[in-house]
Amino acid sequence: MGPLEGIRIVELSTWAVVPCACEIMGDWGADVIKIEHPVGGDPTRGWAGPGWLPASSPLGVGWLADNRSKRSIALDLSKEQGREIAYRLVEKADIFASNLQEPSLQKVHMDYERLKQVNPMIIYAHLTGYGRKGPKCDKPGFDYSAFWASSGIMSLIGEKDGPPAFQRPAMGDHMTTGYFTAGILAALRARDRLGIGQRVDISLMGTGLWIDSWQTQATLLTNEDAKRVSQKEMPNPLFNIYRAKDGRWFIFVMLFPDRFWPSFCRALDIARLEHDPGFETAEKRAENRKELISIIEEVIDTKTSEEWVPIFDKYDLVWGYVHTIKSALEDPQTEANQFVVEVEHPELGNIRVVNSPVFFSETPSSPKEPPPLLGQHTEEILLSVGYDWSQILHLKNEGVII
Repeated sequence: MGPLEGIRIVELSTWAVVPCACEIMGDWGADVIKIEHPVGGDPTRGWAGPGWLPASSPLGVGWLADNRSKRSIALDLSKEQGREIAYRLVEKADIFASNLQEPSLQKVHMDYERLKQVNPMIIYAHLTGYGRKGPKCDKPGFDYSAFWASSGIMSLIGEKDGPPAFQRPAMGDHMTTGYFTAGILAALRARDRLGIGQRVDISLMGTGLWIDSWQTQATLLTNEDAKRVSQKEMPNPLFNIYRAKDGRWFIFVMLFPDRFWPSFCRALDIARLEHDPGFETAEKRAENRKELISIIEEVIDTKTSEEWVPIFDKYDLVWGYVHTIKSALEDPQTEANQFVVEVEHPELGNIRVVNSPVFFSETPSSPKEPPPLLGQHTEEILLSVGYDWSQILHLKNEGVII
C-alpha cells in the first residue's frame, strides 16, 4: 500500500509537468483519473519529438513515460453533460491538477472559482509557463521557451563561443514536476491540519530561476551576468570532463582540489607536477588551467576506460562515467536499485519504464498500471459516480464520451 492510498486526483492536462506529477502520485498509491478529449486525447500519445528520439522508437514515448498509474476517461467538456460528469469527479476528489491556460479553463467552467464551489476542500493545482501575473501570464509556455530560455539557463549551456545549446525534451518539465508535486502534498497536509482547500500555482519560468538559483543569486548580488565556461578553461581542472583512449568520457568532481591533488598526481603518474610551482595550489592551477587541462587530456588519452577505472578507485578519486542513455540503463546500479521496472501494456506487451525515484521503507510503492488507452476506463468511472448503463449509452450517442 503506497503512502497516498485513498487520495483521489482529477487530472486535466497535457504534455509533461502535470501528467508526470500525477503519475508519481499514482505510483505512490493515489487514484488518478485523467480527463482527455474524446478526439485524440493528450497530444503526447502521438508525439515522437523533433527528430531527437531514436528512429526505432514507437510514437508516444512521452505518453508512455508520464502517464502510467492512472485511469483515462474520454470526456467532451464543451458539452454541459460532460462538465456535469467532471463536477461529480471533482466533488469526490482531493486534488485537481491542470496546465490548461486560464482562459481555456474558464471557457469550460473548470477554473478555481467554479470548482471550489463544487468542492470547497479541493486542492486546485495549476501550472503556467510564466506565472499568473505580468504581460506573459496568458501566453503558452513550453519546456524550451519558458523554462530553459526565459529563465536564463539556456544562455549558460554550450561551449563558450557557440550558440546556446538545446537540452532534451521534457527535462525542464520534469524538474518542475518535483516542486509541483511537493506543493500539492504540502497543501494536502495543510488541509489535514487546518481544514481548508486552496489553490497551488507553479510556473516553468519561476522554477527555472529557482533551479539555477546559485547563478541567479550571484547576479542579484553583483548585477553581472553569469558566463559560460569552456571545458578547456575550467578554473578547477580536477572538476572537468576528459576522454579516454576508447572514446568514453569521464567527469572528475573533486570540489576540494588541494586535498585530492597529491593522489590525483599519483593516479595519473604525473607526480612530478605535485610540487610544481605552477600547479601546487588551487590558485596556481586555476591560473595555469589551460596548460594543466592539456596535460591531463594527454594522459587520460593513453588508457582505455576499463584500464583507468581501477586506478581511479585505488586512489579514491571522485569520478563518474559520462554515460549515454543506453549505457546508464545498462549500469549495474540501475537494476540493483530498481530504477527501471516492467509493466504490462495492453497493446505493447511487457515494457520497461523508468521508476519514480523515491522509495518508502514502510509503504512501498511501484507503478500500478501501464499508461491507459484513450477512454479505457470511461465506463467504470461513470458507474462509480452513479451513472447507469442507459445513461452511459445516451452520453455515447450524444458524443459526450466514447
